[in-house]
Amino acid sequence: MKAKRQWLKQMAKLGFLLLMGASMSAEAGLFGLGGTEKWREEVQMSDGQLIVIEREQINEGGGDEWAFNRSGTKPKEFRIRFEYPKGLRKEVEWKSTKKSPRTWPEVPLVFDVVASQPVVFTLVAISPACEIYSKYIYRDGLWVEEPLPDQFEPRPTNLFFGNRKGMPSLLDLVEKDKRNSGSGYRPALKQVGPNKKVCG
Repeated sequence: MKAKRQWLKQMAKLGFLLLMGASMSAEAGLFGLGGTEKWREEVQMSDGQLIVIEREQINEGGGDEWAFNRSGTKPKEFRIRFEYPKGLRKEVEWKSTKKSPRTWPEVPLVFDVVASQPVVFTLVAISPACEIYSKYIYRDGLWVEEPLPDQFEPRPTNLFFGNRKGMPSLLDLVEKDKRNSGSGYRPALKQVGPNKKVCG
């Protein structure tokens, strides 16, 4: 009887450990269950000011169609959090809203503050061969899309889009530049503009 109770205790422990492992795997995005990736990132803005923002990528199942993605997951949504106005400890959050025909979210490429208003530039595919840039401005407590002209002044990307393998919890400018500078990344990711629409 005592041996049976001991066996039941061991099985309960094993079940608990398996449950915890499955929970952690889901958070990490394993087994095609999605998950979330979070990190803090240094960003140098157009006026030279250096700030730290919070980044989050929420994943979902459905990435198997892409040869480079063996985990069976893909991004579902990108988020950026930052303090604004600086020093008042008020957090503002930007979320991606547009999706490609294959349901991949727009990628944030530039974060800046222009004329005291936070600005985010993104890139999203509109067809297998073409992508477009978008611009969002935080105004009166809301994110508003400001239509871009067909051509505009180009801006270098200042947000991370590169390889996440072994990424530190705080991504500094040097490490970000190293990870974003790979030759395998298309030019449309490394600079926003000068054309609103990029094909080829």
